[in-house]
Amino acid sequence: MEMDIYDYTEKKKVSYRRVLDLTVLTNPLGPSNKAKIAMRTALKTVSRFPDPAARALRRSIARKEHIGAENILFGAGSTHLLDLILAGLRPHKVLIPAPVPSHHASALQRAGIEAVPLPFRKETGFPLDADRLMASLDGVSLLLIPNPHPMTGSLIPLPVLHEVIDKIEGSATTLVLDEGLIEFTESPSLLERAAQSRNLIVLRSFSLYHGLAGLRLGYAVGPEPLLRLLSGVAGPNPVSAVAGVAAIASLRDNGFRKRTDEFIRTEKTYLMDKLKRTPGVEVIDTPCPFVLVRLQMSARDLKKHLEERDILVETFEHEKGLTLLRAPVRRHRENARFAKTLSRIMRPSNLPA
Repeated sequence: MEMDIYDYTEKKKVSYRRVLDLTVLTNPLGPSNKAKIAMRTALKTVSRFPDPAARALRRSIARKEHIGAENILFGAGSTHLLDLILAGLRPHKVLIPAPVPSHHASALQRAGIEAVPLPFRKETGFPLDADRLMASLDGVSLLLIPNPHPMTGSLIPLPVLHEVIDKIEGSATTLVLDEGLIEFTESPSLLERAAQSRNLIVLRSFSLYHGLAGLRLGYAVGPEPLLRLLSGVAGPNPVSAVAGVAAIASLRDNGFRKRTDEFIRTEKTYLMDKLKRTPGVEVIDTPCPFVLVRLQMSARDLKKHLEERDILVETFEHEKGLTLLRAPVRRHRENARFAKTLSRIMRPSNLPA
């Protein structure tokens, strides 16, 4: 299991402020200003129990996404919802595109379910095609697709996704589409399609784009009978009053998207420019709020060098001897720190002979 910032600071006996945690993909701007105001106001009401049905938030999402309120199931983040899905459906095998994201791998491990990784194609990048997906479904009852992929940043074309959904509609296979990063992109969501389907569930979270990770709030959209089954597995799990009003305020903050898009575009340009000046690395842009850095150093050695400088990262092996490092866009000072540190690590004296 990957070491998170809490494990790291406990082990190293250092302050959180000293650590640059690049393993998370939360909005570098943090929560919207309207969400912050709503949270402060909601603190006055914390002595009251929250609405068990989260009706105000349910209506807000249903109206915004053009779906029925009965097609929404809330949970403590998308990972918690995935746990419910695995517990409720009890699949023996789960097909998931590789590299398998760490939070998905952990959920499958907790449930004792075998993950069947579908390798990406190095010659075409990371996208999947419908025929290849369908040919790999033998003996698999659940297909878990992160879109966008949180490690590669790849987006599956909408026609491919619709083709896959059409082919599994009414079958014994359930498709779970994790759209945790979709709001950072211009790609359309499949929430409406999920509400009308028989075996498609789409996961969304307020942790990443909305910057509300500490409130642990997410929701699943899918067919009502399937969500009712999962709700029975979950038991009572009301959305806290603070989380509910913060989520509503963030959804209504139209200026938040513009500020986020502009900030990420500016800082990503800066980060890519700095990284491209580093000898021995190749920088690959993605539609997500991160870039990929390809370099000739083992993931183990790279992580060791960065951890010695209190920087935590996510990496995966691309080809033999080549590592891909995911570099999320952070605040300017943090982007500068990472780029400068990587440049020092990539000096010839640190590279394999």
